[in-house]
Amino acid sequence: MSVRPGNNQPSILILADFSDGSWHATSFAMQFLYKEKSPVTILQTYQNPGWGHLMMRKLSHHLKKITKNELRALKYRLLKHFNIEKQKVNTLSIEGELNTVLNFKPIINGQHNLVLSTHNSFDDSCKRQNGCLEKIIDTAQHPLFILPETFEGETSKKILFVANPDKKPSEQLCSQVIEICNSTQSNLEILFVLKTPNQNMSEDVKSYFHEYFDGIDTTMSTIQQKTKCKGINNYLNHTNRDLIVIEND
Repeated sequence: MSVRPGNNQPSILILADFSDGSWHATSFAMQFLYKEKSPVTILQTYQNPGWGHLMMRKLSHHLKKITKNELRALKYRLLKHFNIEKQKVNTLSIEGELNTVLNFKPIINGQHNLVLSTHNSFDDSCKRQNGCLEKIIDTAQHPLFILPETFEGETSKKILFVANPDKKPSEQLCSQVIEICNSTQSNLEILFVLKTPNQNMSEDVKSYFHEYFDGIDTTMSTIQQKTKCKGINNYLNHTNRDLIVIEND
């Protein structure tokens, strides 16, 4: 099954899991990214446990059923809280690693905003989740919106935009970030992760950010790390952000 946007609006792909974070991601997506004709897809993957082939075959069927029930409940909650036609919301339950699924073109095809939340994930899945998240951050082919916590209530959010040091960001994504900053009265941190010591910041990219985000209190920083994920972690240094926006391409 392929996710195909039916118009010029980027579709929204919400990456759900079995925690409350799925609703936080859904709520954020619908409040800040959804446009009238944006297709919405909720994707949840599941993996067999890595022991006993017979056990794996038995659990696979049950996991698929649980996942579909979770997606059905999340879709019902979305439709109840937001004004959107039922036909505009699609659900996908796929067996496999999330990062692999996201980069498999026949399944995930088109222009999307990826949204996920790491809030309230199960403790016993954190190690595996963090490994998967690291791969997604470094390889995702679509703009990625990560909510480390909830994005509800008070204004003045802490927003981090992780951009490429040698390529201008897409105008579509910049427009969305500006809308979020304006509607939440938030400032913006822009981080460039330099992969090698001799990599330099493009002056065109600097100028673009200064001009595009004129009127918003913006700070720019650079950090040198081999991967974007490690760069983000070192830059944050155990501090929190309400939203992390990443564009790889």
